[in-house]
Amino acid sequence: MDRLVPIFDSDALPIGILVLIAVEALVLVIWQRRNPDSVLGRPNIARIVSFLGAGGSLVAAMIFHRRPDPSPEGFAVAMLCAMVIHLWHIAVLLKR
Repeated sequence: MDRLVPIFDSDALPIGILVLIAVEALVLVIWQRRNPDSVLGRPNIARIVSFLGAGGSLVAAMIFHRRPDPSPEGFAVAMLCAMVIHLWHIAVLLKR
């Protein structure tokens, strides 16, 4: 367990999560474009980007918060982005 402490203390984990979110978005967009008649419905990039973008913004806020010298401005901007993208996601869902 002690070997995991440096991983949790570094930015590797949140940056890895951001990379994973970007790869997930890319895979979903490609998959939906190739399978437009799937259960998920027609390709809807706004739905994918708004859903994953809000989570990505929260992870970015975590990066700004847990730095050795925390950046309140970066944290505030990332949280504001998360809120705006979340509201956009709700608007996208209500249009369905």
